[in-house]
Amino acid sequence: MKLSTGMKKALSMFLTAALVVSGVYVSDGKASAKEQVLAVTAGTTNSIKVETNVKVATSAEITFVKPSTFAGVELTGAATNGVVAIAKAATNAATAEYIVDVYASKVVVATKEAVETTAPAKTDAPAKTDAPAKTDAPAKTDAPAKTDAPAKTDAPAKTDAPAKTDATKNTQSLKSSKKAAKAVEEKTVEKVVEEKTKVATIVVKVTAATKPSTTPSTKPAATATAPAATATAPAATATTPATTVPTTAPTTAPTTAPTTAPTKKPAKSKAKFTVAKKVVIAAGKSKTIKYTAKDTKGKTIKAKVSKKANKKYATVKVTSSKKIKITVPKKAKKYKGYYGTVTLKAGKKTAKVKIYVQNKTTKAKAAKKKVTVKKNKTAKVTVKVTAQNKKKATTDTVKVTIPKSKKKYLTYKSAKASKGKVVVSLKAKKKKVSKVPVTIKVGSKKVKVTVRVK
Repeated sequence: MKLSTGMKKALSMFLTAALVVSGVYVSDGKASAKEQVLAVTAGTTNSIKVETNVKVATSAEITFVKPSTFAGVELTGAATNGVVAIAKAATNAATAEYIVDVYASKVVVATKEAVETTAPAKTDAPAKTDAPAKTDAPAKTDAPAKTDAPAKTDAPAKTDAPAKTDATKNTQSLKSSKKAAKAVEEKTVEKVVEEKTKVATIVVKVTAATKPSTTPSTKPAATATAPAATATAPAATATTPATTVPTTAPTTAPTTAPTTAPTKKPAKSKAKFTVAKKVVIAAGKSKTIKYTAKDTKGKTIKAKVSKKANKKYATVKVTSSKKIKITVPKKAKKYKGYYGTVTLKAGKKTAKVKIYVQNKTTKAKAAKKKVTVKKNKTAKVTVKVTAQNKKKATTDTVKVTIPKSKKKYLTYKSAKASKGKVVVSLKAKKKKVSKVPVTIKVGSKKVKVTVRVK
């Protein structure tokens, strides 16, 4: 049957609602999501509820894809009533802005596998209410008029039949409307799909810990007491900060308020200890490395060796409040590629340093000279390496060079050395290209590879 204009409008409204229920917001045929900013100060933790362009299942695992230059910031997330991203910045976190993609392991999508709504069909029972139409029986009361020839006028009483046809039309239109509603319900059924899906993009903005210290000078007593309460009883902040913060700058981004409050924690303790995590030294050689150590008041202090490294690999001596001297004995030649760990302590802060005995690369060769990768995918390029000690991985630094004109097609992500090989990860972008020359240098040995993005 043909649908009336009203039914067509209702059907279009239901179909529009189906797209919103599925969690996908469509504009000109393309799904989109708002860009959100997660601001975090070095040495603190902050969180944000992410507005996603896809509906995420509550049991989904949330992961983040971040660039290799994203230093000192740890990202975690959870899906409960939406997606919550949590950023934890170290005291020495790099101050910059990073675009981070958010992925979910389970998403909710609309499917055509409808739940059969047979129950509405039973609602046709009201059609049986036609029985009252039998009340036309009163027409029989015309019997007294038998003496009058007009008894034949009962024929017009039969014209009540058209009234019955109107009732049937009404029931048929009701059935057709229910069928249309049923068709719409079939399109709004949701299903959890278990696959890694990009659901949103956020901008992580990292600021230095020293900058917020200048702001309390403008708000001395009020800000010094209220934020202190937020650390212990966040529920209480719903009443007091609401009267102070919004009156000054309600138009500023909401992300700025949470970042200023936690900055009071690092202000109380300025303890700091930074030192290299890995050092490579040739057998029979020494190297001096720098470090930074400060106490809770921010005063420079001298570190000390808490746990010594194995003497056959290295000896460590703290020479001043800024330098550490590391020596690898000549006898360590037979331990090339091995490492010893030393633990250093400065105040209440500790740090571990791995000291490797240099294991140089003698030969390097690409496993494949030509590599093909799909758009937006990561290519793994393997370089076969022969080191001085074949039993251990090379300790040489890996450098990857891509021409500037080709970086719009391909970028370098990371490199990992292991026994007999070095694996380099290259990320392909959205554009196709037939040839991208890549030079991989392991120590003093060079390898050239051609990458094609299809």
